[in-house]
Amino acid sequence: MLLQTTIAGSLPKPAWLAEPKKLWAPWLLEGALLEEGKRDAMRLALADQEAAGIDIVTDGEQTRGHFVTTFIESLRGVDFQNKRTVRIRNRYDADVPVVVGPVGRGKPVFVEDVRFLRGQTKRPIKLSLPGPMTMVDTLYDNHYKSREKLAREFAAILNQEARELERAGADVIQFDEPAFNVYMDEVAAWGIEALEAAAAGLKCKTAVHICYGYGIKANIDWKKTLGSEWRQYESTFPLLARSRIDQVSLECANSRVPLELLALLKGKDVLVGAIDVASETVETPDQVAATIRSAMKFVPPEKLHPCTNCGMVPLGRDVALGKLKALAQGAAQVRRELGG
Repeated sequence: MLLQTTIAGSLPKPAWLAEPKKLWAPWLLEGALLEEGKRDAMRLALADQEAAGIDIVTDGEQTRGHFVTTFIESLRGVDFQNKRTVRIRNRYDADVPVVVGPVGRGKPVFVEDVRFLRGQTKRPIKLSLPGPMTMVDTLYDNHYKSREKLAREFAAILNQEARELERAGADVIQFDEPAFNVYMDEVAAWGIEALEAAAAGLKCKTAVHICYGYGIKANIDWKKTLGSEWRQYESTFPLLARSRIDQVSLECANSRVPLELLALLKGKDVLVGAIDVASETVETPDQVAATIRSAMKFVPPEKLHPCTNCGMVPLGRDVALGKLKALAQGAAQVRRELGG
């Protein structure tokens, strides 16, 4: 089927699980109740996607407090007790864990989530992991003293996890790399290689998500400094086009990204962000359809997947559900125009 829809990853959590509209909100449950609550939240996230008509579904990242650190919490060699303050992606300061020794993965992190999701739906499922460069940018490294060395260690750990996710039933494994829009020289020097190492040997579809961030003030303020055209993708897309990654997920809706840059991804599946996650306004199906049509000037429809710009966890659940429906209906509208 043409124009299969999907989302970047996250959806809002129920109010009984975490405080609504708050990014990285702490859990409101503990122990066995928390684990039960996470499973219930996954069921709700899946039901919302299926009811809206989303074709390739996710777990909504309902079991994660943070899209990067939840994975890091399971690793050896990282101290979460004595945090350091660092500048995240040159935009805002945050207290982050510290790498104090060789990093390693003791046990699977999201494998049980995929097994659970696989048992709940017949639709293709996608699971997101933090990318190596973005992991490096969310830590203070007091051991390797090299962003590249640490990224390559993380890539090996991510590859272990990704292979197990594939065996558990994941149809698409996506690596989230918002850092690719900031550190262009490092992307060229070692970022693509680290990303490919994280995805090495996978037979399922592999994706990388590169956006301009959640709709939080730090990201919105940064976007205001980028001028009339956002051309960060111009340097990374040619590199990704030559990579072994199958799909590239990016931000288009209500942005200043010149859509002709999509032509630089020739041969790749392109997950075109047709939903603005920085706005509480629910798009109309016509608006979504217009974004898809604009993207099809540069990406053939058989290579295009309508998607969200980024995760929707900071939004209200009713807003997110409305946006899911608009995404599916807008894609269906263009699909009918194409006769498919």
